[in-house]
Amino acid sequence: MRSAAKSVRKNAGGKAAASRAKPQAWSATIVDRAEEARRKRQAVIAEAARAFGHRGFHNVSLDEVAIALNVSKPTLYNYIKSKHELLYECYNLALDFGDEVIREVMALEGTGLEKLSIFITRYIKMLTEQLGPAAVFYEFYSMLPSDREKIQKRRRGFDKIFRQLVSEGIADGSVAPCDPKLAVFWFMGSISGIPRWFDPNGELSGEEIANAFVAFLKNGIAAPATKAAKHG
Repeated sequence: MRSAAKSVRKNAGGKAAASRAKPQAWSATIVDRAEEARRKRQAVIAEAARAFGHRGFHNVSLDEVAIALNVSKPTLYNYIKSKHELLYECYNLALDFGDEVIREVMALEGTGLEKLSIFITRYIKMLTEQLGPAAVFYEFYSMLPSDREKIQKRRRGFDKIFRQLVSEGIADGSVAPCDPKLAVFWFMGSISGIPRWFDPNGELSGEEIANAFVAFLKNGIAAPATKAAKHG
């Protein structure tokens, strides 16, 4: 009898343990499915970014995006609801690349000019490697007004950080006295135009273009002592 009772308790304990384990397994399954859905949605956004970047937002249909991904249009709608939503997410993806570079640069030690130079080098490398997402910068006014407002808010955040770096450079003596706002408009305006004319098969590589733009930056806003040290 005792043996039977022990067996019953053992079986009951085993069932209870199995019952407790089920929610964990179910939760893991949900996470896996959610991650799979996220990755598929990212693939949709990346493909659309390439298409919009190469041919323009108004010249690309969702049917073409679906064909490029080898899925049906109804399947595409599982991940995105409209072409305008897709453009908005493409723009966010392009800004995410910039966020990544900014985080790396802000974690570094150095003068304001050194940080700006590193940012420009890495950002141009990203632009030349990710031409699709970056090229949607020219589709800003194709977005819905509500989406433009959200993107503009993110862009203002970028500008604020860049002006901060210029101001740091002025304070530490690596950047000549100037208007940080105009300085940022100058070099970021030039850099954001790269995806429009850059040719991966052209004479200059992304790295060579980055080096040239850093030289332009240093010759343009570097303090006289910094320029002298560079040429010394």
